[in-house]
Amino acid sequence: MHEIAHQLIAHATIDNPLNGVLPDFSVFGVEFDALWKKVLGGIWAICIVITIIFLAIALAGMAGSSEGGGNALAYKSARTRAVWAGITLGCLAALAVIVGAILAIAG
Repeated sequence: MHEIAHQLIAHATIDNPLNGVLPDFSVFGVEFDALWKKVLGGIWAICIVITIIFLAIALAGMAGSSEGGGNALAYKSARTRAVWAGITLGCLAALAVIVGAILAIAG
């Protein structure tokens, strides 16, 4: 029984095969490196525009629900959408910093 436990421990200490390997897009060539950056930048820009539209719609909903007698439930719902759209816009604006921080922590 002791020998089986020793073998299990010996197998658990396998070296990490990815140790020292870093992602490198340049291996696919300069054209690919430039292309994926352009595509990602375009998708990022579209996401920012869509989020701005959602934020504007939510803010307009807040203004519309507070006119007249005011509908507290509609206002709260629009405010919640506006808060989430604002948080999303902030995260999209800081996306490069967020990704960089995660990769730095993951090391």
